[in-house]
Amino acid sequence: MQVILYTKDFDKTVTAPVDVILSPQFYWIKKIDVPVKSKAEAKKIAKNLFDLDEKAYHYDAIFLGDIYFAVAIKKDLRLSIEKKYIRSIRLAQTELFDYECINVSKNHSIKKVEDILFCFPHNDSCPEIDAILPTLKLSKHTIDLYNRIDIDRVSIALLFVGMLFISITFLLQGFEYKKALQTLEAKKETLHTKYHLPTSSYALDAILKKYKKIDAHQTKLRKDLAFFSRAPVQRFESLQYDGKVYDITARSDKNLDSYFKKRFTILSSRFQKNIYTAKLTHE
Repeated sequence: MQVILYTKDFDKTVTAPVDVILSPQFYWIKKIDVPVKSKAEAKKIAKNLFDLDEKAYHYDAIFLGDIYFAVAIKKDLRLSIEKKYIRSIRLAQTELFDYECINVSKNHSIKKVEDILFCFPHNDSCPEIDAILPTLKLSKHTIDLYNRIDIDRVSIALLFVGMLFISITFLLQGFEYKKALQTLEAKKETLHTKYHLPTSSYALDAILKKYKKIDAHQTKLRKDLAFFSRAPVQRFESLQYDGKVYDITARSDKNLDSYFKKRFTILSSRFQKNIYTAKLTHE
């Protein structure tokens, strides 16, 4: 069974069953930094971590090492491969997590930044994906995008009747639900105690502020990388980031100050013999 990495540059014709690994260009991913006991619990949290149209995305959670990650991928994602040839759909995050850097096309590389795989401009020092895929051992985690059931009118009518029956049952079982609610409240108190969660709104607001800051940092990083990928360069010789300053070296036929000023403050730059170097920051 053939394994392929699907990128926005993919232009091959597929005529046999394949396992498809999606590059980071096709999904959103974030770390789940709150305590999580199971994958089911992580999947419930995942929907609340992304500022996206909930109905338009498929949400999932994956566990790598000792970290849970939340994933969002468009439900209407369509690949240029006939469905009958797609044996499974997977994420680069799960299948290529053990690699720090891989060249995945003539234009892009995948690199790991803070345990998350992102797309960068091509880097000649990284190994090629074609040398890795033939011996790659696939994980058990797959994404189910094409097996959703379409509901016709008859099914909707049956669903309505079923929901009506359930509603009547709920009314008749009010006492049991009241008792269950009391049990849930007790479990809530147990979780507060077990994970030392604060009960005051002030402390909870502080936690929320912390994770909003983390979210803003990850969103800005993703936008920065997308901006670099559109840069009018022949190729990037190096691209380093220390958390505040980008240190870049690129091969180009012109000075790139005017391009990078659109998003960054240029701390220093130099253009000589078709080589552009610069230090960039948001500050």
